[in-house]
Amino acid sequence: MDGLRGFGALAVYLHHFYTAFYSPQTEKERDAGIDVVQPPWWTIETPVASLHHGTLWVCIFFILSGFVLPLSFFKTGRPTAITGGTMRRYFRLMLPVLMILSIYYFVGRLDVMGESTYNKIKNKTFFDLIYAGVLETWYGGWSFIEPTWTLSVEMWATYLIYLIAFTGHQYRGRFFWYLAIIFFFLTMDYLGYLNLVSYKVSRPIK
Repeated sequence: MDGLRGFGALAVYLHHFYTAFYSPQTEKERDAGIDVVQPPWWTIETPVASLHHGTLWVCIFFILSGFVLPLSFFKTGRPTAITGGTMRRYFRLMLPVLMILSIYYFVGRLDVMGESTYNKIKNKTFFDLIYAGVLETWYGGWSFIEPTWTLSVEMWATYLIYLIAFTGHQYRGRFFWYLAIIFFFLTMDYLGYLNLVSYKVSRPIK
């Protein structure tokens, strides 16, 4: 599962690479007769496209993480596997994010990545970066890098998974409890897709 999660991370990277360097032709470019560089057709018009489908692999990554996170607790039955993971989770996610945002900030300040990147951070201070890494990212903000929206989902879902695992572990009917929770979120998702409730997530496959 760790290998599949690793490939999922690579697939998400490829998705953002395609988005950044193979952006679709705009109407203005089309009207002006300006061609844009496109990737090989077989990478976007065949099943190969699923290997760099960002939303799909983010969903797969989250699902696999949901299995991996409580695995130690299910194997050993030790409450410390849950409590220790709960206490460490924020710091294990926050410190790498703070480091990555720092690199992004300084590279942007040096104008290495071009004007579009520089414009995103030119009005921001290093204290804004600290705030984004320590607090903002973890309640859904992404003032520096848009893909960091996934991190707040990952952290809060971790706590939900630990809570479900801990409360249901001793019950014989826990699998019915797990299925009921899955059914609830799937129902909310489809009701949101029909615009009957405000909850909605992106479609992995369109």
